[in-house]
Amino acid sequence: MRKDREFEAQKEALMKEVRNVLQEVESLYDTGVEAGTEEAKALKVKAQEQLSKVKAQFADFESAAADKAREAADRVREGAHYTAEKARGAARHTDELIQDKPYYAMGFAALAGLVVGVLLNRR
Repeated sequence: MRKDREFEAQKEALMKEVRNVLQEVESLYDTGVEAGTEEAKALKVKAQEQLSKVKAQFADFESAAADKAREAADRVREGAHYTAEKARGAARHTDELIQDKPYYAMGFAALAGLVVGVLLNRR
């Protein structure tokens, strides 16, 4: 949850910077039309600096998103491995019980079949 909040905060900060750059570019255009070339050049440099800053932040944001995706994939992989191990353990245990007491296993299977048959015939 903490990483989600950090990710959202980074996303919001990046979007704010993008908005600022767009406002600077708009200001550059408006001022360039109205003012002389020296002011336009200064504003262009300022807009390029901010654009570079936004690009760097976007790269950081992109890296954080990739890290988050990798972490999620690792958690899924770990969960799948854990589930597979549990299933193998349960299968081994069931196999041991059946080999130790085969008549109990046959009786249980017959009883389960009887219960399912009765329930299906009631419908």
